[in-house]
Amino acid sequence: MSNILSTEELEGLREDFQAMLGINDFGGPELSLDKARTVVSILRTIDRGPLNTSTMKYDSPITTSIYSGPAHVSPVAFRRDRQEIGGEGSIRIRQYRAILPWDSGDIHLDDIFTVDFSDDPNLNGRSFDITDVMYEAELAVRRISLTDTSGEGDQNC
Repeated sequence: MSNILSTEELEGLREDFQAMLGINDFGGPELSLDKARTVVSILRTIDRGPLNTSTMKYDSPITTSIYSGPAHVSPVAFRRDRQEIGGEGSIRIRQYRAILPWDSGDIHLDDIFTVDFSDDPNLNGRSFDITDVMYEAELAVRRISLTDTSGEGDQNC
């Protein structure tokens, strides 16, 4: 079976994506992030640590870095924000899509996606749960789905 895209076409798509992210060094082994519009990190918890019974949260989780670099983050345009009822209140669930370079690592469900820097100040420092990782045979970019359940977003949305 032959490839749908030639190697040159695939490399062109990858370079176009890097240009969209504002990355300026296409030829070197390391990408220059000087002009990147959004920089993210993806962490995987490998040990949750001890449970603090007074806060009911795990203290000092141990994580490992899966990816740190540029990404494009946007809300899912056709999403339906949902209200999930739990305990004595409702939680608003917002869905986002992130697009990363094709070689961004072995991303798994439940990894933690954090926006380290963005031109949008409302995204800076926000964390999301990774809820889907999409794979494809002719990989030009890595697409992942994110869910924001923090409740820290703009209340006017």
